[in-house]
Amino acid sequence: MKITLQNILFGLILGLFVYLNSFSFASGDFEEGKVYRHKLDNGLIVLTMERHIAPLIYHQLTYKVGSRNEQLGITGISHVVEHMMFKGTPRYGKGEASKTISNNSGIFNAFTSNDMTSYYEYLPANKIEVAMDIESDRMQNSSFNPDEFDSEIEVIKQERRMRSESKAGGILNEAMNSVAYDSHPNRDPVIGWPSDIDNLTRDQAYSYYKNYYTPNNSFLILVGDFNTDEILELVKKYYGDIPSGPKVKDIFSYEQPQKVRKTFTLYHADNTSPSLRMAFHVPNYQDSAAAALRMAGMILCERSRDARLYKRLVETEKIATVAAGGFGMAKDPGLFQITVGCRPDSSLERAEAMVWEEIRKMQNELVTDHELQKVKNRYVFNQVTSYQKNADIGTRMSRYEAYFGYEFLDEFDKRVLAVSKEDIQSAVAKYFQPEMVTVAFSYPKPGAVKDSTAGDDAEKKDDTETMNETYPGLFFFTSPNDAQLIMDAIDLISDDDIIKPKPIAPMIKTLKLDNGITLHAVENHLTPTISIAGIIETGLIQESLEGQQPGIAPLLTDVINRGTQKLSYEEISERMAFVPFSFNVSGSYNGFFFSGFSLLKDADEMMNVGFDLLTEPGLRNDDIEKLRPRHIISAKNRFKQTSMKAFYYMYDKLFEGHPYTQYNSTVESLKSITKENLADLHKKYFRPDRVSLLMVGDMTIDEMKALANKHFGNWKNQIEAPKIIDTPPVNGFKIKEIKVFPEKDYTECTINIGFSPFNNINSDEDEIVAVLNYILAGSALTSRMGIELRDKQGLIYGIKSELWKRSDKIGYWKFNTKTGPQNVEKVITGIFKEIKKLFDDGITDTELESAKNRQLGLLPFYVETPDDAAQIAFDAMKEKEPFDHFDHKAERILKITKDDIMRIAKKYLTIDNFIIVVDGPIEENSLDHLTGKL
Repeated sequence: MKITLQNILFGLILGLFVYLNSFSFASGDFEEGKVYRHKLDNGLIVLTMERHIAPLIYHQLTYKVGSRNEQLGITGISHVVEHMMFKGTPRYGKGEASKTISNNSGIFNAFTSNDMTSYYEYLPANKIEVAMDIESDRMQNSSFNPDEFDSEIEVIKQERRMRSESKAGGILNEAMNSVAYDSHPNRDPVIGWPSDIDNLTRDQAYSYYKNYYTPNNSFLILVGDFNTDEILELVKKYYGDIPSGPKVKDIFSYEQPQKVRKTFTLYHADNTSPSLRMAFHVPNYQDSAAAALRMAGMILCERSRDARLYKRLVETEKIATVAAGGFGMAKDPGLFQITVGCRPDSSLERAEAMVWEEIRKMQNELVTDHELQKVKNRYVFNQVTSYQKNADIGTRMSRYEAYFGYEFLDEFDKRVLAVSKEDIQSAVAKYFQPEMVTVAFSYPKPGAVKDSTAGDDAEKKDDTETMNETYPGLFFFTSPNDAQLIMDAIDLISDDDIIKPKPIAPMIKTLKLDNGITLHAVENHLTPTISIAGIIETGLIQESLEGQQPGIAPLLTDVINRGTQKLSYEEISERMAFVPFSFNVSGSYNGFFFSGFSLLKDADEMMNVGFDLLTEPGLRNDDIEKLRPRHIISAKNRFKQTSMKAFYYMYDKLFEGHPYTQYNSTVESLKSITKENLADLHKKYFRPDRVSLLMVGDMTIDEMKALANKHFGNWKNQIEAPKIIDTPPVNGFKIKEIKVFPEKDYTECTINIGFSPFNNINSDEDEIVAVLNYILAGSALTSRMGIELRDKQGLIYGIKSELWKRSDKIGYWKFNTKTGPQNVEKVITGIFKEIKKLFDDGITDTELESAKNRQLGLLPFYVETPDDAAQIAFDAMKEKEPFDHFDHKAERILKITKDDIMRIAKKYLTIDNFIIVVDGPIEENSLDHLTGKL
């Protein structure tokens, strides 16, 4: 039988078949990797899947309630209830549930969307009762203390400022929904309108909680290392005696057909180039046209260089830098959205006209058989390769169950594979009409400051936005990055209760190819795939620094990715999209990297194309001239956003005169780069004697070596190896400075604090740093700073704290948080107050032991799958650490003392040497008085 992607998908579908257990708890054999449905007498649905790949269990309790259940006057109430269910019960006081999960090595969070509210925990298998005890308790006993309610409302107001009011993207998302919808609750934001949040009462929220947050309006997902019969007994023990709640009537929500074109315009200081967003009302996934719309979206506007809009607007017409879109899964009909990010001198009207031209082509002409098969191949590829971890599987199960029932996963996949060309034409004709669209035009604010000398920020990322990460339609209890950094506990667990991680060094086999290239290989038989990653060691690339041609390395790799001497950009894009497979090369000021990924059956083609990209890139003039303007636009835009100006002022002061501040491209440097410059750089650094490879996949070690040898084993050096130049040390500094960057378009202030940079940051300090950060500021929920600034005072939503460092062991400790403009001074002084308190009082024995146990308990999560082990190995390759460095992590954690914590704190938290930058709606000199107080 011919093996096709469709065969693979149907095999997996059968393997994940949902067994309807007649809503009973009859004992029986439960096959690993299959989903079983159960039901308690009180109405709680339970879906289970045994997976014994790691000693971990994912537990997700979902309530079938969200913003679709609200109306004007109480918008945001579902999200408020989500927050209040964390604020305590008679058994678990304020903050104790979070501490208990954390102390038992769990990862947790919660989110509210239009259609559902979910609480999830990921725990060692021997601690799953902790999650059940906490969730069953707060299902029925949450207190909703009035004082806590008022404080939490302030936290939610700050969350709203952060997500919906300050940044252009948040404003645009909220406006699009409110304009596009006339009669459906999706018109209103999940977080609520400000006036409703201000006027919600504790009693309203409590009544809402008692009505919707019940066993008969919820379901539980369990995925992981358990025996089904045994875990069902635990489910009965913790959830079985909770009384059913009132019968919840399903909401009837219907959006009236749109009959007129709607438009609106946004001007914002953060917009660096004009853009447009088009939104069309489309049905949900259960509709017979949904699968065709999904395929149409992949053909028209998937985020892929093979999509029609990308090829037309970005590649051919050169008026845009981004063209992408699609629609997500939700319970109710939603919006199919298309976004086009234009070049600064391009017309949005012209861009929209081209989008309509491409839409009309799909309405008037059938797509080709080849195009349709291509997107079906990619759809199947994603289904096969995207779900290896328990949490990924559990999250997908939860979404389908909340919207249509988990069984519909099988049905929708079948519908996708059955879509015809005529189905696509019909769907596009029905739903994409001029009178049925809402269009948002977004422009830079008139009079915005422009800095033509700015550099390209493609390599050096500002992470001030990590706390404002966009999760469409989801509003979390705490920022997602906090979910893995919850700290501090009351009752300590013993070392005997901590599950030891499997060592990774024995999993990694090191071999030599025929030409001497080192290959590290890891077997992974969870999916029929193969991955390759490589490092090309260069040392400091002098050509990339100020005074020469900064920006040359990323421009070179972008050109490399556009084709080989044998395959043009169009040909290689076509093959990667159809097969499908990926291979990508990237570069910075201190090295080049590459990675490839494919199904096992396509391994030879992926490896062959990848090797040709590395060794025989096309470097065509046409490709260079298509890419150069995009890099120039990026260089021009670097400092246009006030938040970026602020961050880079701090960063450039910290690393003044160092290569870290000298590799960003400028307009002049990009214009000076020739094809010969790129060819010389490639010839100099792309050589086998500087390459290390890592492979992971569904092969034996010997098979991986044979595959690597076949494609990489004959690679020869062309010229003499260049000398490796090490990154120079950074200079310390003695500065105390606070600088404000006013921005009236923001409703919140972002605070970045950078302490003095250091050289030679030892990786053996990593565990001490983690324990210190865990205690001091690692989480907005239970760290010292989190408790004080969020829980007690309601000043912040989240906080990010880390010792940031690069692979050359240079870095600095930094803090990032956001608050209302009236609270900036309180937050800054609060952060310094907690640092000084740490210096004066130290930490307690309980804090130390709790933090150490937390770090020990997290170790199994790092190696859940063989791919995780491979990632640790790749990081070790970059850091030049032995592969058993991770395996000794527990030993290093156990040795940590209070003296170690204080030594590291006083080393990196240099409270007499720092730079603080603040951006937001405050006056430039409003914090000048504060420097002397810190």
